[in-house]
Amino acid sequence: MRLYDTMRAMAMNLGDAFNRRKKLASDLAAWTNRLKSSGVTRRTYRAKAIEGDVAFVPEAGSEKMTSRHYTVEECREKIQELIKEDLQLALRISLTNQAAKAEVEDLEGNVRSYTIPELLVLKDSIIPKLEEAARAVPLRADGVNVIESGDNHVRYRTVNKVERKKETFSDKGLKAEEMETLGYDVVEVTDYGLNSRQMWNEIDRIQEFQQRVKQAINRSNKTDLVEV
Repeated sequence: MRLYDTMRAMAMNLGDAFNRRKKLASDLAAWTNRLKSSGVTRRTYRAKAIEGDVAFVPEAGSEKMTSRHYTVEECREKIQELIKEDLQLALRISLTNQAAKAEVEDLEGNVRSYTIPELLVLKDSIIPKLEEAARAVPLRADGVNVIESGDNHVRYRTVNKVERKKETFSDKGLKAEEMETLGYDVVEVTDYGLNSRQMWNEIDRIQEFQQRVKQAINRSNKTDLVEV
């Protein structure tokens, strides 16, 4: 029984199939390299003459030989066998991915059934974007002097005194220094940021969802491959 037929006869789950495809990719690269070197053998040496009775007679110790370990036909046959098995596995994985389902509790607390492609999209694309968006939410400043508050904002101000050093001289010529207040730099801020604890809780919820999705993918990888 050929290797390809043996692999078809074996029971495999999705995790086994993914690992097998990695091995196939490695084997395909190895046999491709063998094919590249299967076309020629090479003999190199140094000769004192290329004419006459001693033409092309190698000098002692100068001769080197390279040989091929596989024929062109053998390499091409093996490559075709590997590609055929890889194609079959890819088709079986694709069909199994669509058929296999896993239940996951979403961010709203609802339990939904997802296919493996849906789970992968959630893990690799959607959830990272949700977390990035949550981390970008401005947080309301703490420990500030609030002067006004509304339904979705607070206003506060910061005040910095602006001073300069002033020198004076007495009648006796003694120098004295004192600070003169020039005014105050005032910054008034309308803060629309959200509550810090609320947003950190939101990020925690997203990360917990991500863990549930990863666990669902691990469970789904134990699904037996469908036959084609």
